[in-house]
Amino acid sequence: MIDKITAADIMNYEYCPRIVYFTRVLKLPQTKSAKQKKGLEKDFSFKKDTSRNKIIKRKLWNSKLTRKYNVSLETEEYATKADCIIINEEAKEIYPLQLKYAKKPLCGFYKTQRLQLLFEAMLIEKVLKYKVPHGYVKYELSNDLVKIDLEDKTELFEVIKKVREIIGNEIYPPATKYKKRLVDSCYRRIY
Repeated sequence: MIDKITAADIMNYEYCPRIVYFTRVLKLPQTKSAKQKKGLEKDFSFKKDTSRNKIIKRKLWNSKLTRKYNVSLETEEYATKADCIIINEEAKEIYPLQLKYAKKPLCGFYKTQRLQLLFEAMLIEKVLKYKVPHGYVKYELSNDLVKIDLEDKTELFEVIKKVREIIGNEIYPPATKYKKRLVDSCYRRIY
């Protein structure tokens, strides 16, 4: 039996499939890079300062929206914690919101961020029974709020299938084709 698939598994797979093998099959501890530690510090201070309320009011212009933080979303197969969800009771919709301590990329957002939002959207629909048409990523350094469409979850289910194959069959996958990611990985010495 495979443990529950998490948002971290999905993001790790997208970053480099071998990270899933190292963490889930070999059970090696995953250390945080300096960049990740800085991001976590900023996320903590962001929550503490409750700036999320300002972001939502300023960008979505609707005081009827309800916000919830650190929402656990879990089924028999999947588990994650959504940092912030915005609930629109009138439309019976929820919009996940993520903070990233970074500048908005030229492409608009990173694939890992979209997959994380898709994973949260899937679980919101399964657990909370609300529709999730889109979500948001707030880039702290450039002060951008990006709206991301979450209707089509095909890509997410393909990644989940690949993650399950690695874990269930103990397959050692090929490394990412992006060599810079290998340098930033805590497993770079055993690649």
